Amino acid sequence: MNKVHKAPILSIGIVSLALTMAGRADCAVPTKLFVTALRSTDSLLCYELFELSFKHNGAYDSNFFDVALDVVYASPSGTQRRVKGFYYGGDRWKARFRPDEPGTWTYISTLTGKGGFRQQASGTFNCTTSNAEGPVRRHPNNPYRWVFANGKPYFPVGLQECVGNHGARLTNSTIDGEGRSDTGRRISWEEYFSIYAQAGFNLYRFSQKNCSYMLYDDLDRYREDESKATDELLSLAREQGFRVMFGFFGYHGDWMHESEFLRRVTRKVQKLLAMREEAISALDDHKTLAKEKRFIEYAVARWGVYVDFWELLNEREASDEWTSVIAGHVRSVDPDRKPISTSWEKPHLPAIDINAPHWYESESEFESDLRVQQQAAEWKQAGKPVIVGEQGNTGMNWDPLSGVRMRIRTWSALFQEISFIFWNTSWSKAGMFGGRYNTSRHAANIYLGPEERGYIRVLQDFSSRLDAGMHMFPVDSSRDLVRAYGLLSSRVATAYLHHFKDHTTAMRGVKITLRLPGAKRSTAELDGEWIDPSSGNVLGRVKLPPGRQTLDVPPFPVDLALLITLQRDNSNG
Repeated sequence: MNKVHKAPILSIGIVSLALTMAGRADCAVPTKLFVTALRSTDSLLCYELFELSFKHNGAYDSNFFDVALDVVYASPSGTQRRVKGFYYGGDRWKARFRPDEPGTWTYISTLTGKGGFRQQASGTFNCTTSNAEGPVRRHPNNPYRWVFANGKPYFPVGLQECVGNHGARLTNSTIDGEGRSDTGRRISWEEYFSIYAQAGFNLYRFSQKNCSYMLYDDLDRYREDESKATDELLSLAREQGFRVMFGFFGYHGDWMHESEFLRRVTRKVQKLLAMREEAISALDDHKTLAKEKRFIEYAVARWGVYVDFWELLNEREASDEWTSVIAGHVRSVDPDRKPISTSWEKPHLPAIDINAPHWYESESEFESDLRVQQQAAEWKQAGKPVIVGEQGNTGMNWDPLSGVRMRIRTWSALFQEISFIFWNTSWSKAGMFGGRYNTSRHAANIYLGPEERGYIRVLQDFSSRLDAGMHMFPVDSSRDLVRAYGLLSSRVATAYLHHFKDHTTAMRGVKITLRLPGAKRSTAELDGEWIDPSSGNVLGRVKLPPGRQTLDVPPFPVDLALLITLQRDNSNG
């Protein structure tokens, strides 16, 4: 009979476990298998990362597939959360979790290995209330907006970038190639995320096999070093305040859904001898589906603690049934049930939570707001939130007006209740294709240099004064050459104006009309500010009563924003 010897749990959180296994028939000497467990901390703030690490000396054909680690957490109120672990590398397996309830948590871990090895361990840790925002969720009343678990609004402005690795380490990135022939400055990814976070970017998209390294050689061979590099990448992003969209498969091959598999097998069995090779192919398709599900389980277990949005594919066709099956599997193994997207987009499917189109265009800067409005109206027809998974230019990475176009696009997106993830090519203004101004129709990404980062900083400073209840409302302009857009909540009213005829001469004599709800404070007079989107400077202040109002607009050459405080409240929910 096997004997289990348990060492006492030490105050530093280490548990040593040993199991004497009976030798195989061809082995003369019994093998001792050990598990040593270490927890990252005994106490942490809610939503911080709690990690269990298990050192195990078992020998397996595949450490990724022949060992299973499951942890069941019980919250202070008694709610149970099951989390799968994963093979980390060397002789280590890990399990990651973010507790969301203050108090004492308990857990039971079970590590099993092919051949009959099984060992359980238990422990406790304390979670303390924090000011962390928690995971991103769909707004309960507005299908196009996002909120954090604490009720505060989340207005995403995202980016992605080519990323490489050298072994388990990330290679440096490059930014601010201001000259069209230079290659910018090399910086670490920690500095990269810090720079763009300070500029207001708050969403990072990672998609393997998409100008990035691959996480597996094939679905039977995962890459240990690249997985560790991804740990570093996503943890650095989260440390700098980014939320993450994680793409499982990137550019990935052909699929077949389960019902199609059954139909094909049925047909092929009827012609078993004549169509033997095709029957084998159908079985292979079914095996591929199982392997895809297995990789999803690994990715959710390893990186789910860093992720707020999942993406199945990048710019690949897949059947509706495959998409529904895979999205359903993601939802079944993700304990947090994070929103799911895919590309090419399929917002008509109930299993898909986000419409994530890609949009590359180099429209006239005079039409940037209109193009956003037109696209948003189409993308929002499914009644689901819109995160444009890739946004950039065509024909060129940068030209003297691309920063202005980006500014108008992002402000317009805020007022149309959609979000962008820009494909950043910041190592040179020459971009992907070189040349001065390449006039091809190819996607050319976008250059997010100091000018562009400055514009996003102003936008996010403005957004930080909004609340979760913002929704679109009409603003009328007195001049044909100015398009006006509005957002309204019980606390704030805002407007965005674009002079779409001439960006060199200040627009004068404009009036806007809007209807404001009643004031909810001691005085009925409301305070308003005119803000320059290019600099953040306050160009003027207004005081006005609630109700229908017509306001004189100060002169402005390109665009202008208005923010009116309807209710003073320290809360931002």
